Amino acid sequence: MTILSPPPTSTFTPSGPPNVSRLLLPIQPNDSYVSCTTFNAKGHITSISKRYPKMQFLSSHGLYPRDLRKIDSSTIDIIPSIVVRDTCFLVNLLHIKAIVMFDKVMVFDTSVTALAKKIGLFMYDLENKLSTQPAGTNHYNYHQDYEHRALESILINVMSSLEAELAEHKYHCGRILEDLEDQIDRVKLKDLLVYSKSLGAFYQKALLIKNVLDELLDNDEDLAKLYLSHKKNNSMDFTEVEMLLEAYYIQCDEFVQQAESLINDIKSTEEIINIILDANRNSLMLFELKVTIYTLGFTVATIAPAFYGMNLKNFVEESEVGFAAVCIFSVVSALWFTFINFKKLGKVRRLAMAPTPRKEKPEVSFDKLRFGKTKHSVQDSKRRAVIWRWLVNETRNK
Repeated sequence: MTILSPPPTSTFTPSGPPNVSRLLLPIQPNDSYVSCTTFNAKGHITSISKRYPKMQFLSSHGLYPRDLRKIDSSTIDIIPSIVVRDTCFLVNLLHIKAIVMFDKVMVFDTSVTALAKKIGLFMYDLENKLSTQPAGTNHYNYHQDYEHRALESILINVMSSLEAELAEHKYHCGRILEDLEDQIDRVKLKDLLVYSKSLGAFYQKALLIKNVLDELLDNDEDLAKLYLSHKKNNSMDFTEVEMLLEAYYIQCDEFVQQAESLINDIKSTEEIINIILDANRNSLMLFELKVTIYTLGFTVATIAPAFYGMNLKNFVEESEVGFAAVCIFSVVSALWFTFINFKKLGKVRRLAMAPTPRKEKPEVSFDKLRFGKTKHSVQDSKRRAVIWRWLVNETRNK
C-alpha cells in the first residue's frame, strides 16, 4: 500500500494551502489503524492521511468500537448517521465521514478513488470555512462556534452533492420521458429502467438523510450536546443549531419531494406504455382472428367444388346449370360462414359498461313448504306474548 506522505513541515499556513485533492489518495481499510486528515482550531491542515492505532484513537476521544464500525474507511455509506457523544460528534453522510470536536476536525479517508476526489474538494471548502477571517470581513463566523461551522460545511457539501445528482437524474429521465411521448422504443425503455433504479437509490439516500436530521431535531438532549465549545443544559436555549439543522432539513425534504415526483412520473409513463402495448397486442390478436375467419370462409367455399370435381359420375355433370349452381352455393356458404363468425366476434369485442341485470330466484322458505302460504313472524315478540298469556288464562279457567 503506497501512501503519499505530507511535506516535511506538517503545519500549513493560510498563505499557501496545499492542494488536498491531489495529496489525498485512496486508503485501504485496516483493522489495526484508522487513517484521517486533521484540521486544527484555525482551520489549517496539520496532517494528511495520518494513521492512528484504533484502541489509542478510541480511548483518546472517548469513543466505543461500535462508533467506528461504519466510519473507518468503510465503503458502505447507505445508512447515514450523526452520533453525538460528550466530547465530540461523528458524522457519516454520503462520502463524508468525520469526527468533530470543539477545536479539531478529523476527516476519515476512503478506499474509493472517486470518493477520494470528492473528499479532497470538501476538505478545501472546509479549510476555507474554518479559517479565521480578518475582523470586519465576515461577522457571521464569529457568531458560530467552531463545531457548528464544521457541521455546516459538511451539510453544505452533502446538499450540493444531492442537488447535483438530482439535476443529473432529472435531465436523463426527463429526456427519456419526452422521447417516449413521441415513440415507444425498446432501447429507451431499457435506459429508463436503468435510470429509474438509480433514481430510486437516490430517493432512498436522500430520505435517510432527511430522517437523520429529523431525529436529531426531535432529540433535545443531542441538540444540547452539539454545543462542544460552550456546554449547555437541556433546559437552555439552543435555537442557533436548531435553525441550522432546520434549514438543511427543508432543503433535503425538497430533494426528496422532487425525486418522488419524478418517480411518480416514471410510474405513470410505464402504466400508459403498458396500456398502449396491451391495445396493440389486442389489435394483433383481432387481426389474427379476422384472418382466421376469412381462411375458414375460403375453406368452406372449396368444399362443394371439391366434391363436384371428383372423378365420379353424378347427375350434376349432365345439368346445364350445375356449374353455376355449385359456384353460387360455394360463394353463399362462404359468405354466410364469414358473416356468422364476424357477428360472434363482434359480440366478444363488445364491452359491457354496466353489469347485466340478474334475475333473482324466488326464495322458498321452510315455513311455506311446511305450512303453505301462511306466514308466521317468529320475531314478533308482542304477538307471541299475547298468545302465551291467552293460553295461560285459558288453562286457569279450566
